[in-house]
Amino acid sequence: ILQTIMRGNAEVASQLVSAAMHGYSDAAGTPYAHDPDAARALLDEAGVSGATIDLKCPNNRYLNDESVCQAITAMLAQVGLNATLDAMPVQNYWPELRADNFDMYLLGWSPGTFDAEHPIRFLAATPNEEKKLGSWNFGGYSNARVDELLPMIQSEIDDTKRQSMLDEVASILQDEVAYVPLYVQPLVWGARSNIELTQRPDDFFILRWVTVN
Repeated sequence: ILQTIMRGNAEVASQLVSAAMHGYSDAAGTPYAHDPDAARALLDEAGVSGATIDLKCPNNRYLNDESVCQAITAMLAQVGLNATLDAMPVQNYWPELRADNFDMYLLGWSPGTFDAEHPIRFLAATPNEEKKLGSWNFGGYSNARVDELLPMIQSEIDDTKRQSMLDEVASILQDEVAYVPLYVQPLVWGARSNIELTQRPDDFFILRWVTVN
């Protein structure tokens, strides 16, 4: 995916935020190893080798998103899972996820706060509509310790103590495979020599930040 589909521009991910984000955890900085033999053994142990699953994917939301999902489908087949790729425009994609109509899905995340607390609140907290937690946690992941640490992270002003709690959450998510982080999407853009602009790191394009000379 990194070398072919992203043409060498992406970076492998190990957690829900990139190293550029505040709160990135060095403790969870090692990505999952690529070990097809171990994957086959785990699928055999679980009794699901050869199973057919539905992989939902957008085809107009992320850079090369459908191509990424095609590659994932091929990789899953190599370890014994028959994934049926269902790619669609993003306006149809989100309702499918919210209707729990998937087995696996592709999701990208760019923390609006540029802080590691953000994806924990939206992606890893136990879904709770009243508390507005886990609103994008479509897989229903739940861990009591993560839920306990989140409000402490939100209120802690000592950066060292806060980072220790973020490290603990990142390690829990990694150990329990709450998600499978894939890559940090590259930011690729270009402009003519008479254009001055500021490009946001989350890939949003703000027209008022563009000047034509």
